[in-house]
Amino acid sequence: MNLIKFNLEDLKKDLNGFSCYILGRSYDLEENDVTKDYKKALSYYQKGISYNHPLCEYSLGISLLFGLEDILEKDEYKANKLLINAYPRILDLINNPKTSFAERLYAKFVTGAYYYFGLGNIKKDYNKAFKVIKECADNGHIAAIYDLGANFYYNGIGTIKDLNKANYYLNIAKEANLPRAIKKYKEYKYDE
Repeated sequence: MNLIKFNLEDLKKDLNGFSCYILGRSYDLEENDVTKDYKKALSYYQKGISYNHPLCEYSLGISLLFGLEDILEKDEYKANKLLINAYPRILDLINNPKTSFAERLYAKFVTGAYYYFGLGNIKKDYNKAFKVIKECADNGHIAAIYDLGANFYYNGIGTIKDLNKANYYLNIAKEANLPRAIKKYKEYKYDE
């Protein structure tokens, strides 16, 4: 499986809405070999919003929904407003033939989160969430691969519980040095 990875230094040289999203997400979730830094994440999300990018608007919405430790307090009202506004624009991004493969894939992944959490005006639907996340994982989206192993297959959410598949996907994410996958792999005692 070919995993999608980004060179963050290259993205910093060519800032646009999508690069801001990837940079923000990387610092927010410790992806692409960087250490968590919520201040940098928030800064990139806000910069991406100045480019009018819906994935950055979604990310700020999620950050407001769950909070970013002492960097950003929870605000469900603002979060919901951002999430509702971003969703149709994310669909436009997915359906735009000029959208790159990677950007389309990351936008699809976000729609999976909408179904999983029941964000904005979208009703929670674990089966749809699983289908979207599985498609993204099959196309090399590392967070989707992690989610399949750590959550969907492990807990039987949106699919039949399958600990062998959970181990398989979580191991891919662990081998890609995704910190949360390494932690979860140990928690699930797959390394014993």
